[in-house]
Amino acid sequence: MTVVRQFDVFEKSLDHIHHEIEIVDFDLEAARNCLENTEDDPMLYNGYKIEGEIKLFFENLGYEFETEKYDYFMCCYQDSNQ
Repeated sequence: MTVVRQFDVFEKSLDHIHHEIEIVDFDLEAARNCLENTEDDPMLYNGYKIEGEIKLFFENLGYEFETEKYDYFMCCYQDSNQ
């Protein structure tokens, strides 16, 4: 099984997922360095809101976020097809 990382995108005015964006070439160590309080979640399996330093990290990788309209969360799941 493979762990797939993605951004779950929620429209601010609604309470459901609008769409998902797969994170390509995820660097666990670099992402963990941008987040606080990850001692209990070293593999970053929990969801994390994309804001502050982690937002800047992903923007530097070329991801764009429309934070006025959407909330973004870094999430993961296991893909048994890969």
